[in-house]
Amino acid sequence: MADGVQVLPEDLARIPTLFDLTGKRALVTGAASGLGRAIAIGLAAYGADVAVADVNEIGATATAAVVRDLGRRAAIIAVNVTDWDQVTRMVDEAVSALGGIDISFNVPGINVRKPALEMTPDEFRRVLDVNLTGVFLCAKAVGAVMVQQGGGRMVNIASMFGHGGTTMSAAYTASKHAVVGLTKVLALEWAGSGVRVNSLGPGFTRSALTEPWITNPDIAPARERATPLGRFADPWEMVGPAIFMVSDASTFMTGAGLIVDGGWTTQ
Repeated sequence: MADGVQVLPEDLARIPTLFDLTGKRALVTGAASGLGRAIAIGLAAYGADVAVADVNEIGATATAAVVRDLGRRAAIIAVNVTDWDQVTRMVDEAVSALGGIDISFNVPGINVRKPALEMTPDEFRRVLDVNLTGVFLCAKAVGAVMVQQGGGRMVNIASMFGHGGTTMSAAYTASKHAVVGLTKVLALEWAGSGVRVNSLGPGFTRSALTEPWITNPDIAPARERATPLGRFADPWEMVGPAIFMVSDASTFMTGAGLIVDGGWTTQ
C-alpha cells in the first residue's frame, strides 16, 4: 500500500478490460447517420450487440450491416422518437431482439438557424419536440427497463451549447441546456437502481445536421478559428468518449456532462 491506496491483484486484472463491452446490449436512436451511426458501430467494435433505431430505416439498415460485419447481433427498428407509442414499441422490440438493454444512447437532434425574433413559435416547438421531448420519451421507456433489471448505462446527447450559448440557435440551445438538466434529474432518481445517466456535449461535428453551415464559406472559417483546436470534429472522434461513458472505466460517473468541443467552452 502506498499513499493509502491498496493495489490488489484483482484490481490490476480488470484494468485491461475496462472498455470491453462484450455481451452488453445497446440501443442507439438516431443511428442511421452521423454521430449515432459512429457510436453504434463503435459499440459493436468493442463487443456490444446493437439495436439500431432511426426514422430513416434505410440508413439504419446500412448501420446494422456494419454491426453484423463486426460479428455482433443487430436489430433494425424504425421509430419517430417524438411518438410515445412508437418509442415504447422500439424498446419492446429491442428487448425482444437482444434480451435486454444494458446501454442506451439518445441521439436525435434538429436545429432551426434563425435569430430569435424571426423564429416562429411552431419552429421553436418542433426543435424542442425532437431534441428534448424525444430524449425524455426514450429515456423514460428505456429507464423503466434498466431500473427493473437493476442496472444500465444511459447517455443523452446534448451539445457544448448545453453549457453555453450562441446566436441563431434559441431553440437548439434551450433544448440542449434542458437535456443537461434532465440528465442530472434522471441520474439522481435512478442511481439507487444501479443506472448511470450522463450527457455527452459534442462541439462542432461534421454531420447532416451541421452540413449547411460547415460548407458555408461565410460561416465555417470563423467557426473553425473560434475553436482552439482550429477545426471541426469528425463523428468518429466522439466514439472514444462515448465508449468511456458506458464502460467500466466510468463506473463512478453519473449526472455528469462530458464536453468534447475542441476547447470552445474553455474561452
